Amino acid sequence: MRSSCKVVGSAHNQSRETGLILGVSMALRISSRSWPLLSGLISIGLAAPHVLAQTLPDYTPMDRIPAEVGLPDPCDNPTTRMWGSDDEVGNLNYLTPERVRDNLSLIRLGTAYELGHLLEPGQMGFSAYLDFKSNLGEWPGRDASHTIFNNEETLGNSTFNRDRAGVMQFELGTQLDGFNHVTQEGITYNCFDTRNPVDHYYPEGDSGDLPRGNPGSDYIFRGYKKLGIENVRTIVARAVLIDVGQLLRDREAAAGRDPEQFPPANYEFTPEELEQALIRQGLTVDDIHPGDALLIRTGWSARFWTANPVDPRNERVRYLNRGQDDFLPGGPGIDARAIQWTINRMPVLVGGDSKTIENSNPTDPTRAVPVERPGHVSWLNSGIYMLEDLDLEVLAADCERERAASVAANGAPSLPEQSCYISTIVIQTTPVRGSGGSTVSPTVFR
Repeated sequence: MRSSCKVVGSAHNQSRETGLILGVSMALRISSRSWPLLSGLISIGLAAPHVLAQTLPDYTPMDRIPAEVGLPDPCDNPTTRMWGSDDEVGNLNYLTPERVRDNLSLIRLGTAYELGHLLEPGQMGFSAYLDFKSNLGEWPGRDASHTIFNNEETLGNSTFNRDRAGVMQFELGTQLDGFNHVTQEGITYNCFDTRNPVDHYYPEGDSGDLPRGNPGSDYIFRGYKKLGIENVRTIVARAVLIDVGQLLRDREAAAGRDPEQFPPANYEFTPEELEQALIRQGLTVDDIHPGDALLIRTGWSARFWTANPVDPRNERVRYLNRGQDDFLPGGPGIDARAIQWTINRMPVLVGGDSKTIENSNPTDPTRAVPVERPGHVSWLNSGIYMLEDLDLEVLAADCERERAASVAANGAPSLPEQSCYISTIVIQTTPVRGSGGSTVSPTVFR
């Protein structure tokens, strides 16, 4: 399987990389005598009004993605070639101390946006429900101060988990998926074999036919010796919000349909729609830098699960299950071509306000995508983290107000360096050794 997987669009990446190298080499040839003239031209360019390369009525694709795209080879793709065979953090390597400093310097207003959803008992995961036990310390307390220590611990079989002996899950609610989470035949980023018992922490029981088969029913282990989430540390990235949901909700309203009902559960967002959303925001693909965090707002969370004080929703079961009350995980997201488009941007992570970011309707018989989780496979095997289940509503609403005000005052959205759609995101993972992911509470700062 691995040998047959090819990176579609690699020629585009190669030409992009070549262009970057040529640009750098040309810049290095500039003499000190040429610099005053060049700096003057740059100053003039910065002082000039911001002119978009194109507008929505005359839109043409900025990054043309082929009609058919394949899965990346986890052993040989642009990210593995960029960072080397021993690398364990993928595009997180872009976030050097210098980049972190620059990303923090984007903060101008001191405004913080919490993007994580509230977790509470009964929160549904894919294999268990969140539950815990609160313990009260003994009365009247210790020593002269009557100190009482209260604590919480995980709870096994319970009202929410009648058939589960344990409920501690690291990928629940707003979560960062690591590279070991989804694989191709057990192989993930940089050719790591997640099914090899040699690389399992604290294994017990019969390993059976691993790595090429299945283990015995009594086999358990506690994480992986490579690519664990503990390697991620704190992410401080430049974030680019792509509000494709607002773009298409406006079109729904213009067509006389109810924008509040968009998107439907099976909607697939295309790369062309992502680019048009950027144009609407006053941005282009060139405003996305390698190592950025791409945050894609589809509007799905706005329908079912958001803490937005203007229009709060708490239908999290419907959010997780294609808008239904029954267990049928899935929902809208970006299509296979748009997944490749995001990979071409070389981000540190791709995040979204839906369950899986990519279109995910595995039980839908009309589904054309032959891979159940094409985004999971493509991003994680390419050294790109996933940030799922974001609440982007308050941030998006503020950005939409600022965009509308700028258009009314100046005839165009704000300059990229002043844009609300470009901000700083900080994500702290829980460093559980060998885990394939972590529940997180990401914060955007402006």
